[in-house]
Amino acid sequence: MAGQFVRWLDRLAASLGNDDDPAGKQSRIASERVMAVLLIEIARSDHDIAPEERETVTMALLANTSLERGEIDTLFDEALAEADGAVSLHEHVRAVNERFDKTGKTRLVEDMWRVALADGTIDHQEDYTIRKLSELLHLKHRDFMQAKHHVLEERARGG
Repeated sequence: MAGQFVRWLDRLAASLGNDDDPAGKQSRIASERVMAVLLIEIARSDHDIAPEERETVTMALLANTSLERGEIDTLFDEALAEADGAVSLHEHVRAVNERFDKTGKTRLVEDMWRVALADGTIDHQEDYTIRKLSELLHLKHRDFMQAKHHVLEERARGG
């Protein structure tokens, strides 16, 4: 499943341009930053970023971007500072709506659920934040619930 997402992101990156194309590279970097900010927002929505949540954000970015761990650590810190200063996530949500199709949005929501569940529990504030972001991403309630159940089943299987 992660392989499918990586291939999808590769196609997305190709459609946005390659590394020789500065505009395409900037767009790819912006997409990576948006993903990081939204995943960090879930991690911090219960007012505590547990080490497991940080690692889950890192693993999601490793699996879904071309970044290496050191770059992700830097991006994490930058995105955390950006999230701290953000009055609204609408700019980030708009970027996802512009760049991601339904499959990509659903996979991002699955990663949000993985982050929320990383510390062993889904806090009501994490649930609320994912629900609101899903609505802003124009996903149906059914898609929101399927993403949640998919991650819960994955976790029950030990994945």
